[in-house]
Amino acid sequence: MSEQLNFLRYVLTGKPNKEAAIGPRVRLQQHLDVSRAMHIMAFVTVFNTLIASYIAHTISGETLIFIWMLTNLVAAVFMAFDYVRKIGRPAPKSVSGRYVRRSESLAVFMGALFGSLPLYQTSDPFWSLVFGCLFMVSMCAGLMCVMPRNPRLVLRYMAGSALPLYLHMVLHFNDRMVAIAIALSLLLFTIYFGARQAFVLYLKEVKSVEEASQLRDILEVALEGSGQAFAVRAKDGSIVFQNELYARVKQVLRNVESTGGVAHALDRYWQMANYEVASIGSVEIFTDVTGIEDSRQEAESLRQEADEASTAKTRFLRSVTSELLVPLRTIRMQASMMDAGSRIPVTKADMNRAADQIRLLTESLEARVEQIIGYASGDATQEHTAASVNDLTSPDDNPVLKLETFIRRSLRTSSGS
Repeated sequence: MSEQLNFLRYVLTGKPNKEAAIGPRVRLQQHLDVSRAMHIMAFVTVFNTLIASYIAHTISGETLIFIWMLTNLVAAVFMAFDYVRKIGRPAPKSVSGRYVRRSESLAVFMGALFGSLPLYQTSDPFWSLVFGCLFMVSMCAGLMCVMPRNPRLVLRYMAGSALPLYLHMVLHFNDRMVAIAIALSLLLFTIYFGARQAFVLYLKEVKSVEEASQLRDILEVALEGSGQAFAVRAKDGSIVFQNELYARVKQVLRNVESTGGVAHALDRYWQMANYEVASIGSVEIFTDVTGIEDSRQEAESLRQEADEASTAKTRFLRSVTSELLVPLRTIRMQASMMDAGSRIPVTKADMNRAADQIRLLTESLEARVEQIIGYASGDATQEHTAASVNDLTSPDDNPVLKLETFIRRSLRTSSGS
């Protein structure tokens, strides 16, 4: 019921552009339909006028029929002129609706001209009315088929053409005229409901298109915000739709090779993916994975640093272990040289030098043990480790190696004596 009232208000109102259902898209479509259908309306008017005039004159023989024919042919010429005037013009992107409203107002006058046929036949009022009703109904039905998206024009043309018929019924009122009036009213109501249903379906289609456009805009904004460039391709490979980011990225990626599906362009990393859609074609998406790629490279760098630190730690521990073994062996050799069963002659000066060297050894051992403890607790650095390794490779500054050299020289002297 609400749709019926809304449609009736839309048909009867003076400025339909203020109706919520008549948005810019509908106004533009109505403008294009009317401007493109003017030549069809002119042709149909000329054809029906000539046929009706010929049949009416043949049956009645009245010459007033030619006056009716002339007025309708003049109206058809105006329609054709309006069409010719707009040929070659580019299709507008938006319209105000004045052209459609003017055409709807003229439709009442055009309909009255065509529906006035029975008024020009006075010999047989009943059959002239039947004859006029048949041509008027066919004319209105044809207009509804040609312009289903502009019911105001069709219904106003129908109202204009029905007024002379009802006037003819009033002038020649009888029971047969009442029967014709009832039948004509039923036909007019049928055309009205058909026009309403066609227009309601059209508005639903427009609403669906607008909702789809809004969803597409929302999807585009969401993908833009998430750093995704995408395009919809038809089955032949042509691009149906693409966002601005895709156009920039695709142009740069034409000469860039991808590694593992990831390519570098515009100072970003892009993950490429392609999805087949049976009813459309395919969807190509470039996803910005710069954060993921940076994290992966950072993790790889940290892993390499950890491997280097582990290698340095292993080298340090091996070096320090070797350095600890040297003084321990030296102390054992010194002890065997100075014990009661030793046959090596050792002077007091040698004993003093040995005691000094043993003290240096213990100090070196203590320092190395402290360094190992610090390294195990994480206080040592790679620089300390490198320094420790270098200490082992410089015998001039290593007291352990100096003491071992002294003991070996003493043992060789003792053996020679």
